[in-house]
Amino acid sequence: MQHPDGEAQAEFPSTLDAMAELLEWFEQKRPGGLDDMVWIQAQTALMEGFTNAVRHAHGLLETPPVVGVTLSLVGSQLRLGIRDHGAPFDLEALWREQVTQGEEPLGLDGLPERESHWGLIILRRLQRDYGWSIRYEPLAGGGNMLLLEGPGGGS
Repeated sequence: MQHPDGEAQAEFPSTLDAMAELLEWFEQKRPGGLDDMVWIQAQTALMEGFTNAVRHAHGLLETPPVVGVTLSLVGSQLRLGIRDHGAPFDLEALWREQVTQGEEPLGLDGLPERESHWGLIILRRLQRDYGWSIRYEPLAGGGNMLLLEGPGGGS
């Protein structure tokens, strides 16, 4: 669905088998003039956020609901939203906890062995190295929104 304000919105089944459909939709909604590197970063964040919604937020739900995705270019900011229906989760607190426990989620040296940390590493690097704003917020009606905003740039 395309909104009048330029925001593209869609829902996808909460299964990793929906990844190809998600990526096809995403590619069709790519804003014109967007820097290729920013688009690759956004696609990476999309895959990671969707995987986290399916595996973690919806993983224990008997009948997982759909995952909502929004994409828009507002001014010079590319905005990507991924809505799940899981329990609230404090992403910033987990990043802080990793640092205090001596885990380095920001670099390639000494990566944690647990697969669940890879997504945190990817998102944190987008934030630290490429200027993305990343928030994971509970929604008033239930569920959460992973909101990622990156520089739109021009190619």
